[in-house]
Amino acid sequence: MAEEMNNKLKYREQYRFWTDKKVSQLSFHNNLLLTLGLAMLGYWSKNNSVFSNLVINCEADIEWSIVIFILGFASIIVSIVAGFILSLSRLYDLRLTSNISLTKMRAADESIELELNDPIKPSCKDSIKSPTESPIEILFDVSWNYKYYKISKNEIKNTDEFHKKLAAARQKASNLGHLTWQLVQWQTLSMLIGVILFIVTLFIK
Repeated sequence: MAEEMNNKLKYREQYRFWTDKKVSQLSFHNNLLLTLGLAMLGYWSKNNSVFSNLVINCEADIEWSIVIFILGFASIIVSIVAGFILSLSRLYDLRLTSNISLTKMRAADESIELELNDPIKPSCKDSIKSPTESPIEILFDVSWNYKYYKISKNEIKNTDEFHKKLAAARQKASNLGHLTWQLVQWQTLSMLIGVILFIVTLFIK
């Protein structure tokens, strides 16, 4: 029995340790790609004459160096936008999760039994979508209606409403978590495409 309890404590500490590492690495990854993206945009905007030489003419020959540069430039912008949205998504995810943890602690102090059903997780096909919301709707809903999802100390005493609100907050936090990792993929992939295309332009000038 004592060995089983020790194992539970050990696994719990391992989970907490690696969760902290995951959050730290996610922040570092986002900051690194944002910095790299902004630096690349600044450098290429200042040291490249593509935009000044850009001419829209349907009869002119295609200048592939310009086409590839513009595609790379657009990919970097997509990466930066995804990074900013990722930061906002992560912020509200942490706010919501911390409030849920505080609510659980307050419920335990009041000896209230919690109904903790697992949130609905999107399938691979649906990706980050919940049954009725798009990714942008998820983030906009939480940022605009955060007060609705935040549970105060007084609301815990109203058991029925409390459980409904807790379930809604946990579902929304789960949706934000899936949104965060999908944005990481978009940010990383678009940055990789942008870097490759910019390197290609150096060899075809």
